[in-house]
Amino acid sequence: MSARFPRKVTVDGIPKLSASVYRNRQIKKGVKYINYTLAYPLLGKLKRKTFADLDLAVSAGEEAIKRMANDEQRVLELSSRDADQYLRAKEKLPPGIDLETAASECAEVRAILNGAGTPIEAARFFMTVHAKKLPRIDVAAAVEKCLAQARADGKSKARMHQLETYLNAFAAGNNCDVSALTAGGISRYLTVMTASERTKKNARDVLGYFGRWLVLHGYLAKGTDLVEGVQRYSMKSGEIHIFTASEISKLIENADDRLLPYIAIGAFAGLRGAEIQRLDWAEIDLEEGFIEVKAENAKTDVRRLVPIKPNLKSWLNECRKKSGPVCVFSNVVNQLMKLVAKINKALPKDTPAKEKMKWKKNALRHSYISYRVAECADVARVADESGNSPAVIKSNYLKRVKPEQAKQWFDVLPAGAVAPGKVTDMPAAVAS
Repeated sequence: MSARFPRKVTVDGIPKLSASVYRNRQIKKGVKYINYTLAYPLLGKLKRKTFADLDLAVSAGEEAIKRMANDEQRVLELSSRDADQYLRAKEKLPPGIDLETAASECAEVRAILNGAGTPIEAARFFMTVHAKKLPRIDVAAAVEKCLAQARADGKSKARMHQLETYLNAFAAGNNCDVSALTAGGISRYLTVMTASERTKKNARDVLGYFGRWLVLHGYLAKGTDLVEGVQRYSMKSGEIHIFTASEISKLIENADDRLLPYIAIGAFAGLRGAEIQRLDWAEIDLEEGFIEVKAENAKTDVRRLVPIKPNLKSWLNECRKKSGPVCVFSNVVNQLMKLVAKINKALPKDTPAKEKMKWKKNALRHSYISYRVAECADVARVADESGNSPAVIKSNYLKRVKPEQAKQWFDVLPAGAVAPGKVTDMPAAVAS
């Protein structure tokens, strides 16, 4: 066998078909390696396979030639009628489209339509809806414009952080025109994300917002919904933790005047931590008994009025101001950790770990919602006050407690204070 390369591979009796074998030399870590690449045409494309042994490569080439010859023979054996159809079909193909691709696309379109119409009817409807030529813009540029619009609209700092996080990541992973975006592509994007269910749910919501922005600004056709049919993700975050009346009493009693409003409003009005940090004293009406959460300060971008419970009014009367930020700390979590440490430091040294104070993430809001539902037995009402849907309240915030526990919670008052309508002192267990 000749050692010259590339080596041409043929099969006796099949004169028109051939394959080629190439020799490759590689050096890895000072060691020389030789392998052989078989190359042959198949359906208009060049196929390549690599082998460690020359004889194996030649044998594979011969088998490939025989298979191609058999396929060619089957075409030659078509009946006159089938052959005529084959030739006419090829003549009707647009440039750059082969018969196999055309047949595959036709089959897929008919499967999507599922008998509701023909491919031609679907194409005509599509052109009617999309007759207007839309401006072209790539995903990165569209994200930049969307974020700029959100800033101009005065979106909150937290909302902007969320939009920037998810949209910039999406732009980095989708280097294409927005017209190429599909619900299927977004579904695959979310599926491969290495993140929790909650994070994927947030990402889906933001991408839905981005899709609506694209439609509103004319970059996508009206009626386009980029997340239609995209799998939904759960916001459920595990066990719901709440404080007891005794625990919240210790937290408030040991908090200084700067931190007290944050804890009291979270515990007895249920505002989100970020909403309290954006809250101004001018938005707290102690006379009328409501806290106004403005749309630009709310997570859901919807304004709401939250009732001020009698015990919350008593606590806020202790430190109220006409205006200015309710929470003066940029890192309120750090202050809460210091407060917990202060409470535990005052305990006897032999206090068991399970009896020490522990900060529970989101427990102020969870506690308010849980005790408020137990008090009024109206989930829809509490959902409206809290800025959530009843379904989310039930799945993510609500820990079932007894009405008596709710009464103790909303009876937590400053020392010596009596809630309106009360003629008795605080329960001893709560006042301690």
